[in-house]
Amino acid sequence: MDVPNDLPLVFANRVIRQFVDNMFGAGKEISDRDYMVLRVVFRHTGGSWTQLIQGDVRQLTVLEKLIQTWGQNA
Repeated sequence: MDVPNDLPLVFANRVIRQFVDNMFGAGKEISDRDYMVLRVVFRHTGGSWTQLIQGDVRQLTVLEKLIQTWGQNA
C-alpha cells in the first residue's frame, strides 16, 4: 500500500490549523507560506511530529509557543 507523500504535511497543517483556531478563532488567516514556516521552525527548534502524535507534552508546548508568537506577529 502506497502512502501519499504529502500525508505528513496534511497532518501537520491540520494540527497547526486546530491550534490557530483554538488560540485565535476560526477567522484567523494563515497562508501556505505561514504553514511552511511554522513546520520548519517547529522542526528547527527540536520539535518532532512523531513525538507529538505519541502525546509528548513538551512537543505540544513547543508548538503552542511557536503558534502564539506567530499569531501575535501576524
